[in-house]
Amino acid sequence: MTQAGAKRERRINMRVTDEQERILRAAADLSGETLTGFVLSVATERAADVVARAQRIEVSAEAFDRFVAALDGPAQDMATVRRHAAKPSQIPAH
Repeated sequence: MTQAGAKRERRINMRVTDEQERILRAAADLSGETLTGFVLSVATERAADVVARAQRIEVSAEAFDRFVAALDGPAQDMATVRRHAAKPSQIPAH
C-alpha cells in the first residue's frame, strides 16, 4: 500500500498560536489541501530532509581526496588497537 493510501491510525496533537493557525489554514487553502493534509505533508517532507542530512557526510572535494589517499596508503601499525583486539571480549556471546 502506498503512503497516500496507508490507513492512518496514529494521532499527533499540537497547540498553536492564533497566528500559526491562521497562516497554516491560509496555506492549506491556497494549496487546495485540508489543514491536516497540509501540515502532515510539509512536516513529513521536512522530517525526511532532516533524517537524510543526518545519514550522510558531506565534505569538500579536497577533503574527500585526502580521505581516499589515506585509505589507499599503506596501513599503519596501531599497537594499542592490536593489543585491545587480542583481549577476550567483555561482551558475552549469545
